[in-house]
Amino acid sequence: MASSTVMLIEDAADDAELISQALADDIPREQILVFADGGAALDYLFCRGDHAGRDPAELPAFILLDLKLPRLSGFDILKEIRGNDITHLIPVTVLSASDDADDVRTAAMLGANSYVHKAGDFARQRDDLARLARYWLDLNIPPPASARH
Repeated sequence: MASSTVMLIEDAADDAELISQALADDIPREQILVFADGGAALDYLFCRGDHAGRDPAELPAFILLDLKLPRLSGFDILKEIRGNDITHLIPVTVLSASDDADDVRTAAMLGANSYVHKAGDFARQRDDLARLARYWLDLNIPPPASARH
C-alpha cells in the first residue's frame, strides 16, 4: 500500500498551521509531518540525527516545500532530495509566496514536480491544497518501491 503521509517543509508557523488545517480535511493530522527547518526535514528523509532509527522505507507520498527557509533554501533541499537514490522519486510541490518566473524555472530545473503560488485568500488556498492532496494521494500512481533504488 502506498504511503499517505505528507511532508510539509515550512518555516512560517502561521502558514504551516493553515496548510495543515487545509490538508487535514483529506489527511489525518498524524500523517502530516511538519518541519520548520530544511535540515531537520532532510534528517528525517535520510534517517539521520534524531531520526536515525526510522525505517528508511517509510517515505512521504509527497512533499510540500517552501523556498524561503532558514539554514537551507528550498532549492538546496530540492537538490538534496533529487540527488539521493532513495528520495529522488518522491513528488515535490513547491508551495511559495513567490511567483517570480526565475524561481519557477529554477524549481522545475531542479526537479520540482509542480509549483503552486500561495494564495492570499485562505478559502482558495484550502481548495487548491485539497485538490493537490487528492491528486498525489488518489490519482497519481507512484513508481514501485523497487524503482526508488
